[in-house]
This record gives sequence, structure tokens and C-alpha cells, in this order.
Amino acid sequence: MDTDSAGPAEDGAAPVAQPLHTLKPGFSWVKALASRHPGWRLESADGFPFSLLARPLAASRISMISLAGVYRRGQKPFNTSPGLVPGPLRAMKFRDRGDWSVREIPVDCEPSELMIAHAHYDHAEADEDINCVFPLARLWELEVEGIIGECAPVHYSLMGYVPEVKLLLDTTVRQILPGLRAAKVDAAVVSGGCELSHQSAALIQREIEAAGIPTVGISVCRDISYALQIPRAVALRFPLGNPFGAAMDTSMHSRVLKDALALLETATTPGEVVDLPYEWVKV
Repeated sequence: MDTDSAGPAEDGAAPVAQPLHTLKPGFSWVKALASRHPGWRLESADGFPFSLLARPLAASRISMISLAGVYRRGQKPFNTSPGLVPGPLRAMKFRDRGDWSVREIPVDCEPSELMIAHAHYDHAEADEDINCVFPLARLWELEVEGIIGECAPVHYSLMGYVPEVKLLLDTTVRQILPGLRAAKVDAAVVSGGCELSHQSAALIQREIEAAGIPTVGISVCRDISYALQIPRAVALRFPLGNPFGAAMDTSMHSRVLKDALALLETATTPGEVVDLPYEWVKV
């Protein structure tokens, strides 16, 4: 098998378990996407937007932005049906146009209220424990411990699988940025879901950073995040849908989140991507 062309699922098919070879150093998610979608190219990025944290992390208000398809029970789920796909996308073998809408997740939302609608990665682990992709409970704990100043009143969720990047940026960033400003957020943690969600996450991270709000990314598709010149990020060789670790691995979720937040203070130059040393081990 050509490992660069391997992916966790074909468009329109039910997500399947991710091949373990995709976790090996050097695996290229950019090549995997280009192999499945002839003619597709990763978006280009010009320069490194970069904003320094205005106050110590222990006094900062933090918001999370997930692109893993998380929504709160009672909210409209993200659309995972193929729908009408424009000709240029069909030519690249995209069978799904995606969903570029946003869900607001209030800080007092219980983890049991959160669900996932996403057709492009295996989210069985996150269905069992939402903290794999959206560790709001761990962020609460970091506030209690004094590691951050406080959780923002609202956090944001998207599906992230959006081949038409302009639609994503025109609609979602313009909803998220006013909310972050209104809440006086000091920094945002941005994480992806599927591999295409990592492109979306990187572009959103760049937009937020360019607006003067520091961000840190959490990436399991290092080559995508690095190529898009994100301001700062931590990278892990974890499966898609598990950027913070395996289900019920509470200590790992906390470690990854702490390491990412620490980078907000330690990264003094743009474009730093730190490879975290953790190995993928299911508990």
C-alpha cells in the first residue's frame, strides 16, 4: 500500500479505524489528501501572524475552538450529508461540501451534553469521552489550579471539513472574532478533527492571531499545520479525533492542554511547532 495515499476513510463512506502507519514520523497528510482528491492543493499562506500574550497565563481568559464537529444537545447537528457539490469539487472527487456553520458552547455546559456530528474521522473514542477533542472539563480544572486566569464564557465548535476555504473564513471567522473580542478573551486554543479540518483550523488560527488575539494550535497532522505557517502549535502522533489523547485518559488530556497553553508564554518567535513526546497508548 502507498502509505501517503492512505487515509482514515473515503468521502461519503462511514469513518473507519485509522491505519497505524499514519502515526509514524514523516507521514504526509498533504500527500494523502492530494492522492484522494486529484487537483486539490493545500491553501497557501503568506507570512506568520503573531501576537504576544498581553498578560501572564495565570491571569488570562482562555477560549477553546474545536473543528471536530462537537455540538450541544438541543443545537442543530452539523450537516454530514453530501448535498449538492459544485462541479470543481466533484472533479477533485469531493462528495461532500461540508458545513461551515458555528456552534457556541457555553462554559457551564456539562460534558454529557456534548455530541459529535462528523463524517470524516472515526469519533468512537470521542463519543465515549468528549475530552478527546473538546476538553472543557480539563480547562475548568486548570482555572481551579490557577494555571489560567479563567475560562471564557463561550467556546466555539465547527465541523472543519470545508473544501471551499473562502466560505469557511467569510462565515465562521466573522462570527468567532466578534465573540472573542466581546468576551475579552486573551488567547484561544485551536484544534482539528479530520485532516481537512486541520487546514481549516490553521487558517482560522491565522485569522484570529492577525486580529491581535494569541492562539496555540494542537495538531495531529503536523505537515498541514506547519506548511500553513501557523503562529505556534504543539504536534502529536495521535489518531485523528484524538488530539488530546485516548478516551478516559484524563491525565493525558490535561498534559497536552497544559503543554499547549505553556507555549503561549514560551514561544517568542512565530512558527514554532513543538513535537510533544507522548506515544499513542489506549488506556
